[in-house]
Amino acid sequence: MELNKLIKKITREIQRLEQQRTIKLSKRNQLDEELNLINLHLKDLNNLKSQYEKLEKILIIFLMV
Repeated sequence: MELNKLIKKITREIQRLEQQRTIKLSKRNQLDEELNLINLHLKDLNNLKSQYEKLEKILIIFLMV
């Protein structure tokens, strides 16, 4: 009978850990999605900044002439 209790205890622990793993994976996926959105936004902003810097250089050259 003790062996049966031990098996049940182990089974409960397995289920608990599997549930915990599922929750953690879900959270990780959500964070990955958020990071992807942030990275896209950063890329867009960096491109925009670069364009404005190029425009600024062109204007400086134009005004010097």
